[in-house]
Amino acid sequence: MGNGGSLVKLFLKLSLTTSILLFAFTGWCTEDTVVYLAIQYGNQDTGSPAPLVGKKDTYLSTLENIHGDLKENREVTPKILSFDFYKTSGSFASGFGLEVHSYNKSYSFGNDSSSVNLSAVGLLYGLNFYYRGEFWFPFIGFGTGNYSAKVQEELNMDGSKTYGTVFGQVDKPIFYKFGFRIPFNGIGIVFTQQYTSADIIVATENKSLALGGTSSFVGLYYSF
Repeated sequence: MGNGGSLVKLFLKLSLTTSILLFAFTGWCTEDTVVYLAIQYGNQDTGSPAPLVGKKDTYLSTLENIHGDLKENREVTPKILSFDFYKTSGSFASGFGLEVHSYNKSYSFGNDSSSVNLSAVGLLYGLNFYYRGEFWFPFIGFGTGNYSAKVQEELNMDGSKTYGTVFGQVDKPIFYKFGFRIPFNGIGIVFTQQYTSADIIVATENKSLALGGTSSFVGLYYSF
């Protein structure tokens, strides 16, 4: 099944474990709970630090000084699979959320044929709160998790090419988000604005590379 299949298996295991723990330790009744499963897509600007919690990275700018300007922008297009478990109380609800993010991005530089390929996977979890309106359900959330990445370099140095592969991990990223859902009889549309601070140190240059940033996502969800 490849990397995608492994991510889905990991997500399903974590979702099942989370559901069992929440039911076992909180004693919530099924009449008082709602579960959302969602698939989202969108744009994430890794060059735009998350307000309040993010900072500008330096890895790619350092390579630009050596190999010329980036030919690409810093936007990536993550795929997001999310699970949200809420306890309702009238028009308000609070609960736990779990998200798997994944994306790939290739960068090249203007003065030579140097390039960098980035693959990143994030597992984020945290607390969510939302209001059950008549036609829409606005929500906010925040939390932490884990990000891992593989950085593959192919760099021209004095007429010869050097190759390197670096693996990095962010154990305590920080994110916060807000958005809203529009329900249609058990299914619906979800819009999310998300801000994530998750920087790894790329050992070849000993500089930071942002895996998070400022994001806008849209997708479909199913509730039960």
